[in-house]
Amino acid sequence: MSSPGTVPAPSWVTSTDLAHLAVGARVLAAGTEECAYRVALHWASAEIAAHGPVPLLPADRLDATGLCLTLTLAGASAALAEQLPTGDEPVKAVRAVERVVGRTAQAVVALNTAAENALIALAAAARLGLPLVDGDGCGRVMPLLEQTTFTLAGNCPAPLALATCSGDVIAVESAGSSVEELVRPLVLAAGGWAVVAAYPLEGADLARCLVPGTVSRALAAGAATERERFTPWRPRRLCRGRIAAVEQPTSSPYGVTLRPSRAALPSTPTSVIVTEAEGLRRRFRLEAHNEVLLALADGAVAAAAPDQILILSAADGRVVDVERAVPGTEVEIVVLESVPAWHTPEGRALARVGALAPLESTSESNGCSAAPAAAARHTGGKQ
Repeated sequence: MSSPGTVPAPSWVTSTDLAHLAVGARVLAAGTEECAYRVALHWASAEIAAHGPVPLLPADRLDATGLCLTLTLAGASAALAEQLPTGDEPVKAVRAVERVVGRTAQAVVALNTAAENALIALAAAARLGLPLVDGDGCGRVMPLLEQTTFTLAGNCPAPLALATCSGDVIAVESAGSSVEELVRPLVLAAGGWAVVAAYPLEGADLARCLVPGTVSRALAAGAATERERFTPWRPRRLCRGRIAAVEQPTSSPYGVTLRPSRAALPSTPTSVIVTEAEGLRRRFRLEAHNEVLLALADGAVAAAAPDQILILSAADGRVVDVERAVPGTEVEIVVLESVPAWHTPEGRALARVGALAPLESTSESNGCSAAPAAAARHTGGKQ
């Protein structure tokens, strides 16, 4: 599975590299809570200081039969700043999955390489003394645990385990048709956030469905100048303009009443209107639910998920969270192309899971039961 803009990976992630990763991991992340991000960065920094640099391992160098586990932060990233981690959470989650499957992990991989997820996966690798795989299960940010290229290849997140800052460890041996519906209430009951270890895969199986090179790409972005930060993703610019309005409609642009699907996303549907400042002076309407799903230019589709549509601040180039968009803000709208797996019929169906859908829509395919062709999360943006 190819990844756009793949760059050579360093063999170790040092404290210096961590500083670059901390910048690069924010490129794809909308909705990053600053306090929570600083907690995650301090966490990773402390682990590297205590345990040394982390080996960064390309997928083609994985032990074909070695167990690899995927790590992610589940829940609200803001809760991470309110209930501070002990640092043992990833270890507890990994050990719990190891007990269920009867094997010892040989490497860990991030569910996605965005925001806190990238830093916590690195912290976990340092604490566990394991390599971090150079890649992830999304190639971009997806809001639900089961929205991964791993799922598209027929793999289920379970057996999985959650570890909380209060010391609770919850192991799930089988998750049925929707992992998200099961995990989210557990996370809420546990205090709002947890580290999840999931997708127990052998190295050869992981390599076949991994989006490679995403960690090294984030490192390259973090080391680049502000002007060149998005270059590894080869962005396509839609427009530069000003936010004219922010709306939270209960119907689609076509007047169809919307309803949450079975695994509804934990966010409010929002429309952002941007007036183009140059060229054709078009009026862009961005339809968002946890992320921007659709960009319309004077009513015509200009871009759509599963490609990632980002609103960037014209002032500093940072991603603007849709839920914090303010009229009058100068912005740039760019599109980052997703890996080919998300552009298959199965990938498009999986990417739509959880978003608000028209009442007449009956497509709610979700969960491990839909594998291997398609199936049915994490934060990496927000949850």
